[in-house]
Amino acid sequence: MTNFPTLFSSLKIGSITVKNRLFSAPMGSHGLTQQGFLDSGAIEFYENLAKGGIGAVCIGETLVDTATGNNHGLVFHLDDPAALPSLLTCTDAIHRYGALAGIELLHPGQRADPSYNKDNVVYGPSSGTCHYGEGFNTIVEMDEAMINRVVNAFGDAAEIAMLGGCDYVTVHGGHGWLLNQFLSPANNHRSDDFGGSIENRCRIFLLVADNIRAKCGPHFPIDFRISGDDFMPEGATLYDTVYLARLLAEKIDMLHISATSFHDRKASIRMFPSMFYPRGVNAFLAEEIKKHVQIPVITVGGFNDPAHMEKLLAEKKVDGIALGRCLLADPLLAEKARSGLEDDIIYCVRCNQCLSANFVPYVKYPLGVSHCAVNPWHQLIGEYKRRIIPKGRQKVLVIGGGPAGMEAALGAAECGHAVILCEKSDALGGMLLRASRAEFKEDIKKHFIDVLVARIEKADNIELRLRSIVGPELVNELKPDALIVAIGARPFTPDIPGIEGPRVIQAIDIQNEQEKLGNKVLIIGGGLVGCEIGLELVKYHDKEVTVIEMSSQLAAGAPYIHYLALLNEFEQLPKLRFVMEEQATAINTRGVYTIDASGQSHFHEADSIVMATGMRSPKEETEAFRNLAPQVYMVGDCYKVAQMNEAVLSGYFAGYNLQRL
Repeated sequence: MTNFPTLFSSLKIGSITVKNRLFSAPMGSHGLTQQGFLDSGAIEFYENLAKGGIGAVCIGETLVDTATGNNHGLVFHLDDPAALPSLLTCTDAIHRYGALAGIELLHPGQRADPSYNKDNVVYGPSSGTCHYGEGFNTIVEMDEAMINRVVNAFGDAAEIAMLGGCDYVTVHGGHGWLLNQFLSPANNHRSDDFGGSIENRCRIFLLVADNIRAKCGPHFPIDFRISGDDFMPEGATLYDTVYLARLLAEKIDMLHISATSFHDRKASIRMFPSMFYPRGVNAFLAEEIKKHVQIPVITVGGFNDPAHMEKLLAEKKVDGIALGRCLLADPLLAEKARSGLEDDIIYCVRCNQCLSANFVPYVKYPLGVSHCAVNPWHQLIGEYKRRIIPKGRQKVLVIGGGPAGMEAALGAAECGHAVILCEKSDALGGMLLRASRAEFKEDIKKHFIDVLVARIEKADNIELRLRSIVGPELVNELKPDALIVAIGARPFTPDIPGIEGPRVIQAIDIQNEQEKLGNKVLIIGGGLVGCEIGLELVKYHDKEVTVIEMSSQLAAGAPYIHYLALLNEFEQLPKLRFVMEEQATAINTRGVYTIDASGQSHFHEADSIVMATGMRSPKEETEAFRNLAPQVYMVGDCYKVAQMNEAVLSGYFAGYNLQRL
């Protein structure tokens, strides 16, 4: 029995049946050979999704015509039958866990990068300026011969996918890729049979569906992924999508409803819903489309909670749920929910760290890898699968119960070590407890800190000591074999006259000092912390806030998509004001004096001043523990002030890797 009977009921898609209602949203290949085929890392990634209990695993972002439509350079492509061996190996791996295997087919159209296309030519429904190349590359309007070439390419790719063991294909007709460009009046200015009326703008979708059906036969399931609404000026609307869905439903077997278009720079904050959106933000689009078709309709958009998914399915608002980032945070989400272990699921906190590092063309240097803020094993699937856990026999002392300290204790306990975890306050969580006070960061407290705390409390080999201040004397008394220091960072206090005044509050103390804040608040420091505090005070506490930043950039270092989400929130908050390139020079009882880049002085009135001027590692305090045990490791912010994922990673593996023989 399961607590989620509808979620784990089967779903028929054409001639096939999915064992449950959970799909992995198409996610890009996490490893490719130089020929553009899946490598062992990519295969292990998709296999791991199946192992975690997902009913249908979709291999993501696959090109159908590399010469005319390449958006990222090295992308998996199915216009070469040499892709078959790696594809077959991948689908075999997926099938071993009872999951179905799908693959997403796309052509980027005018969003192709000319440097990767043949002869540097970019094609689209209408002429214009290419998204890449800083405006110097023009789009060539597709003539009928080119349209037929691309339509055939979709069909050929689907046929290769079928031969490669795929149980279905997902044609990407949304998000501003080629098919969506034909549907969207913002991109399609044609006056022939492929432009103008809604019927004409839908035509290429139907041609692609027909071509796939002709080549793959009547029993091979076809899914189309479409944007329920582009949510941009002149973009395709829900009305357009409902019309398209009715036409497609006569020819295909399933619809996958997402939202927005990459042609809107801010689209990513809804396409990969930021922490400021409700969970399942696009479900209403799928619900409306489902009213007009007789084939299954699945939705996607920031889902995490099995109870939420169960409710949507039980109420027959949608037929299935597609999951993306949350499967990076916890690949076992589905199996935990099915087995009654839903309280142990680590939720994605929607920081978008995993996506932002490679979000071309907006990031200057794509890193080629991604990190997860809450899963230290992310992108280490092969190592995790082949790991041999040594039988721990050490006594381990962990000082500090923030994210790095908690992860260190769990990593060491997992290997069987006897762990003592000391935290000076009366609760675990450290800086994350302060960072999670805002409503938009609820998942950090409820579904990350609380889950780690529960795991620590359940572990027989972790002794938790709260309200325990550890100094060298206690370490010498306990005589640990290994010492992991995770004491966090300390606020940096700049030398500003008046900074010790009664109206000045440190950012890390604002939760406890909330009642002391006046109506007019000035925040010194426009980094990520200062920006998020300002947003919270205005949006949830109706304060009037001014943020003073000495540089020319807000929230420096924030993941790019989260940065866009912040800017979008700022635009909606007239009581939140930013003053750039001014440095605080003095504080008095009325406010703050600043000086700008030209040397001119300014005064900003404030009832309260919040110092968000960054954190510093307490090197002297940390180094006092350096030689007190045979093994000593400094992790988290006390070693290097960094982002959450780095604290999680350094802490967990400090504990996990203690014993290597």
